[in-house]
Parts: sequence; structure tokens; C-alpha cells
Amino acid sequence: MGVERPLHTRTNGVRPVDLTVIAVAQLAITIGEPDANRKAAAAAVAEAAAAGARLVVLPELCDSGYVFGAVAGPARAEAGALAAPVDDSDTLRQWHALAAEHRLVIVGGFCERGGDGRLYNSAALVDESGTRAVYRKAHLWDKEKLVFTPGDAPPPVLDTAVGRVAVMICYDLEFPEWTRLAALNGADLIAAPVNWPYAARPAGERPAEVVKAQAAAATNGVFVAVADRCQDERGVSWISGSLIAGPDGYPLAGPVLQDRPAVLTAACDLQAARDKSLDGDNDLLADRRPSLYAEPQTAAGPQTTGEPQRKDEKDERVVAANAHWAARFIANGTSYSDFQATMARITTWDDWCREWGRTAQYYERLAEAAEGKGQTQTAGEAWRRAALCWHWGKFVFVDDLDQQRAAHDRTVACFRRGAATLSPPAEPVRIPYQGTTLAAYLRVPASQAKPPIVIMMPGLDSVKEELQATAEYMLARGLAVIAVDGPGQGEAEYELPIEPAYEKVATAVADYLEGRDDVDPARIGGFGVSLGGYYAARAAAYEPRIKAAVALAGPYQWSLDWDILPPQTRATFQRRSRAATQQQAREKLSQLTLEDAAARITTPLLVAAGGRDRLVPTYHAERLAREAPGAELMLDPEGSHGLTNHAFESRSKMADWLAAHLHPAGADGN
Repeated sequence: MGVERPLHTRTNGVRPVDLTVIAVAQLAITIGEPDANRKAAAAAVAEAAAAGARLVVLPELCDSGYVFGAVAGPARAEAGALAAPVDDSDTLRQWHALAAEHRLVIVGGFCERGGDGRLYNSAALVDESGTRAVYRKAHLWDKEKLVFTPGDAPPPVLDTAVGRVAVMICYDLEFPEWTRLAALNGADLIAAPVNWPYAARPAGERPAEVVKAQAAAATNGVFVAVADRCQDERGVSWISGSLIAGPDGYPLAGPVLQDRPAVLTAACDLQAARDKSLDGDNDLLADRRPSLYAEPQTAAGPQTTGEPQRKDEKDERVVAANAHWAARFIANGTSYSDFQATMARITTWDDWCREWGRTAQYYERLAEAAEGKGQTQTAGEAWRRAALCWHWGKFVFVDDLDQQRAAHDRTVACFRRGAATLSPPAEPVRIPYQGTTLAAYLRVPASQAKPPIVIMMPGLDSVKEELQATAEYMLARGLAVIAVDGPGQGEAEYELPIEPAYEKVATAVADYLEGRDDVDPARIGGFGVSLGGYYAARAAAYEPRIKAAVALAGPYQWSLDWDILPPQTRATFQRRSRAATQQQAREKLSQLTLEDAAARITTPLLVAAGGRDRLVPTYHAERLAREAPGAELMLDPEGSHGLTNHAFESRSKMADWLAAHLHPAGADGN
């Protein structure tokens, strides 16, 4: 068994670390003896599984052998006799059985006969469900070119039960463009079956192939797991350099560098590969400048970039999304590493919903695996993370409504599966409203009987599920919360258009709360963020049961800024207001105004805003605070939209302010 090095991840210690044992199996392979080779592979997989491995990498061409000779005809004939199609491969059937028996993932190399009759040096990723992907080696080495046809597809990156795994073979690892594609497509780990032929090297130096594998890990911030082989074959000996490298490039296990079978394992924090940050203000992927990496102009044609099939620059909507929403995503529960890894895969706006869905699917699999083990808390957290990622995928994505609706449905379904494990739990409730009902989540702290309650109002593109990160601050101060999807929001957006007179929603919620015996309907507060800040101010003006409210980053009259709003924001408002055209959307937005309402707000109102808000400029907050008799202004000069770049400070202050106004004198709710 190989010795593993503890992984030192580049995290701040807050994120819980879930280590996954990865194994590479260095096998003694005999050419022309597939049964014996499969037996050796099965024994190695069993040994790895006994050591706790969740993913095992086997060598290149580990069923057939490698050295077919230097004469094309006989070499091709020998390989052809050992090859099999994917759907009738004894090797892949065996790997499926082993994966199911040991509940793990196998990546290994095999000799494939394609449907076109050609031979391919291939690798498969196989799990309990069967063969998930087959990759055909794109960069053939030396005499392989006499036998095999090169593949023409990029390395696949698959979401698996252990993480996102890319597959490539041997010489592929030596092409920086190829390993970079895997990283850009979100790989946590590159699994590489290899047969590295031995070559002389200076005394004291590692083989160049090992160095290049470590470099691929370091330059892309991914794990690299290499399974080499041993045992001379027709006069060819091997480096036998099996290893597992971490995202920093240093070995976690191996390299073996001895002519013997071996199974190496390393406990890896695969999610660490999603954090591409380096010491200082640097990021492996975000710091790239692809437009500078063009090949020189030649007579053969125009310049091409070093990254196949990718544009030099992200489109303006992706750039705007990154600029406006990075802090929001992270403050509301998505990890920095997930944000960076997902954004790195998104070049055009068309990628947006799909790639956030890929991140969500990873957490769905984690949740299902945890549920299968009875780990309810882990499952609940994973379901909620999945819900958030689905939400980010759809929140302003109105270009493909079928894709957007599917992501919305997954947001609702995933969060509901994780709602009960929140503390206190989130109870799904329905609020009667104008002949239909509005979906909401109610959370009541157990610290006191019949606590005050805050109605939480989402904005243009937020939903009740997203507000739970802010709800935690209120719950900690003894305030119950009810987060509601109003007209044009979340579960109601497909049925009801945006409602300028949102006090109607506040009234419906207050009516509902009067029928509850676990909260105090005489002490109702309001909270809204972004367009929800406008809604909270409207509720404070027209619903007398609102005793105090916070309007965070809310517009006074947003139509005045229509021309400078991001294109996604304008398109989202058009969709959710049911406007037929952009001009009609602008006219509908002009109906959302506090011009008459502000003077009616005599109840305490905290108007919170950020000086660096690029969506709702501070003049909106200043005007509301000036005109509302009950208002006070909380302005953070360095704050972003929703103050998400200063989430702890701002949310603590707002929750403290609400607690002070809603708890009876002398009770602090803590």
C-alpha cells in the first residue's frame, strides 16, 4: 500500500472538509492475456476498496497489453484480436460488476473496436450504473499510430459520486491545452491511465513524465491520478511512475518508480480543486488573458486561440453577472470555490443555466449518497446547496424558458428536501391570495413562545429560498421569519405578474399569521432586499400591522435608471411583469414608485444602502429616508448592492434593529 501525504487545502477552515480516498493501481500486464490482466485488475480494485477508495484508476490498455510491434499489418491484427466494442466488452462488464460490488468509480484503459471497425486506444469511466463515458486517446505516441485511430473529442468531464472527473490517456497529459480544457470544464480530478516507456534521465532527477503530470496539476489547480504499469513487455520497460498529485502539484502518493505492482491511495479534498485562488490576489483561471494567447498570423489562415472551441472573451452579460453578483452568491450560501469553478466554465450567456445546473447536480448526488447512509444533516445541507445553484442558473436567465423553468422546478424540489434539517426547520406554508395561494417558508425559533415575526420579501430575481442566509441573523435574535414568493417571484412568477402595490401581499401574509398560534401577529416586521426593499417600504406605508421594516437596497423609482440597468435585469423585469416589449416594460416599471407612499411611512423604517451599489444608486435610499417621517438611513459608503460584500456587518445591524423594535421593552430576544 502506498504512503499518502496529508493534503493542505487552500481554504480558511470554515468549509467542512469531506475527504475522498483515490487509488491508482500499477499493474503487471501481459500482452495477449486479457483474462489474466482482468484478474490482476480485479484484485487491485478489491485491495483499493478495502483501503476505502471511492475511485480507482487502472493503466492504459490494461486488458490487452501495449507493445504490438513495429509492422503495421501484424500489429493491427494482434490488437484487433484483443479489441472489443463498448457494448460487448468483457473488460467493461467486469468493471461494472466491480464498481457495483465495491460502490466506487473505475477509470481504466482498454482496447476498443469502434462501430466503424477502427481500433482505438480508449479509456472508460464506469460506476455502479454502468459505463458513463468512453474517451479515445487524442494524442497517439510513437508506434500507436500504426494501430490506432486518434480520437477527435475533448476529454470528458463527468459529475460522479465523488466529484467531477476528467479522463485522458498518457501522452494527452503532456499537452497543456488538453489539461486546461479539463480544468475549464470544471474537473476536480484528471484520471489518467498511462503506459510510460522508460527513458534514461540524469542522476537524481524524476522522470519528465512525472514532472509534467505534477505540472498539469499545479497549473490547473486540479488533482491528477496516474496509473502506470510494470513488467517488461517485448523488450520495453516502464517508468512505473504511478502517482497522485494534489492541486498544488506536489505528490500525495507516489511516484512508485519501481518495477512492481502497487496500489497507492490518498485522501483528497476534491472540492479544494474548485478554489483556484493563489497566495495574494490571484486566481489560476480568472487571471488568464486568452486574447493574448493567439498563434502567430500565417499564410495558412487567421489566428486561432490556444483554447479550442472557446471564444477569446466572455460576452458582456457574463462579465456583468460576475461583477454584479459574485458577493451575493457567496454571501447567500454558495462557496467561493463553487462560484469560481462554475464561472470558469461559462464563456457565453448560453452556458449560464446549464453550467450552474452542473454544479447543482454534484450536490444532488452528494445528498442522495448521504441519504442512503442515513446522514440526514449532510443530505439536507447538500440539497440546499443544490437548490441555490439551480436558482442561480435560472434567476435572470430568460433566454430559454424551458431550461429556466426546469431549473426553477429543481430549485423548489431540492430546497424542500433540505428544509427540515435547518434549525429551526423551514415549514412550507401556503398564503391565500386573490383566488390562489403564495408559497412561503415559515421558521419559528424555539427560544420563546409566540415570538415576533418578520415578513421577508424577495426582489426582482431572488426567491424565498435565497433569503434563508439573512433569516439566520433574525432567528438568532429570537425573531420568527416567513419568506414568501410574491407575484412575479419564485413559485408565483409563472402565474402572477409583478405587483406594484405589494402591500396586498403583506396584508395577505398578516391575515395568515393571525391564524397561527406559534407567532405574535401583533408584532410583525418587514424586510425586503433590492426590489424587495421597495416592497417593504410599500408594506410599511399601507399595512398598519407592520410595526417596523427594513428596506435594503430598494429603489424609490427604478424606471429612472432603466437605461443603465444590466441587460439581464431589464429582460427579467420584462418577463416577470408580462410586458410585451422593452418599452412596455419601462412603462410598467414606472408604476413601481414610492412617490405617494413615502410620506405615509410613519412606522419605524430602516433604509439601508451601499455607496457602491451599481444596480440601485444611493440617491434612491437618500430620497426615501428624507421623505419618510419614520425613516433612518444606514449608508455603507463601501457597500455593494444588498451590502453583500459586508454581509456580516450589515445583516447583524439590520437584525439588531428589527429585534430592538419588535421585542417588548427589556427583552433582547437573544
